Amino acid sequence: MNTPASVVATFTGAVRGSIQIESFIYHIIRKDADEPAYNDQVTLNPEQKLFFEDCIRSACDGTQFVFVDPDNNTCKDDCTNILNDLAANLPLISRRLAGRFFAAHNKSMSEGVFIVSAFSVLLNNRRHNLLAFLKVDYSTVYQQNVKKVDGKQLVSLTRVMDSLADSPKALQKWAVVDPSDTFAWNVLALQRNTHSAKKDTEVAISGYFKNFLQVTVRENASTLTKNTVTGISNWARGVADIPEDMGRFDFKARAIHYFENTASFKTDDFVNRVLGAYVDEDMSDEERIARLQLRALHEASLRDHLAQIGVAGQVFDSRPDSIPKSTKTTTLKTSTGVKVSYQGTRESNNITVENSGNEQVITIRTIQLDET
Repeated sequence: MNTPASVVATFTGAVRGSIQIESFIYHIIRKDADEPAYNDQVTLNPEQKLFFEDCIRSACDGTQFVFVDPDNNTCKDDCTNILNDLAANLPLISRRLAGRFFAAHNKSMSEGVFIVSAFSVLLNNRRHNLLAFLKVDYSTVYQQNVKKVDGKQLVSLTRVMDSLADSPKALQKWAVVDPSDTFAWNVLALQRNTHSAKKDTEVAISGYFKNFLQVTVRENASTLTKNTVTGISNWARGVADIPEDMGRFDFKARAIHYFENTASFKTDDFVNRVLGAYVDEDMSDEERIARLQLRALHEASLRDHLAQIGVAGQVFDSRPDSIPKSTKTTTLKTSTGVKVSYQGTRESNNITVENSGNEQVITIRTIQLDET
């Protein structure tokens, strides 16, 4: 099968709709077993095929990863060999993959079925093959037997079958793999209940799953935007000598505002916007000099931090929609448990915090106050 020219990094709706399963097999993972229970062949009826094609469509939503050391990557090699000859290689190599996945799994794993499916999508009027790894819930089904004895209802259970869950919600972990250079990524992967703040980061999937796939997160505009804002939050926590009239997390708020109002990231512009003004016209010359010196120290620290997280010097498109709502929110919490949550800077929300002896006084100016 010919490989089409390189395409964009994401699946379009038309590409998702063209998904067809070409080959399919699974192996069963049990907690109390020393190895998976291997199958040699799995046959799907038309209804089952449609169901698992929908599961694969769901799996096309994931964090983008690339192979680590692609020239010596056993996962990539196995995927390439499977796609080169599905009939000959899928049964044997899928066993090997299931065994490695089982060995990498920690002892607290949930039982399930490890599916390896080759599927094709329509790209540039040609079929292109990829692989899907799906870990799906698996459970034992019991039949209830009820008897009436001496006026008492007695119940016993008989094991009827092992059941492969038939709901898309049964997906525990998933990965779509393209070992060729067709897409900008090699693997799309995610797992159930991943918090939005973790998506597009190295912790989007568990460590053992990432090690099994032998991947690292692909840097793109979305991951860089999210990682930059997270980096500013981490940097702000450690900044010394914050002036009383500045909020520590105003730096984060200004970083978010930058991405929301700027088409692309440029280091110098970003640093200036995040730090903001340290002086105003009411300051004395002595205070102005001290503030400018402090800003210079903070700027050097910030630039060093951006270099450490691999952002400094890069130019990339802003992706503000990738910043989770929880990251955009700052919360002030008092010793009595009162919380004040807001987005943006303190100043933009008419909030001031001043020291008064050993206390802090929070002032919020508003034209309307509602109690709920």
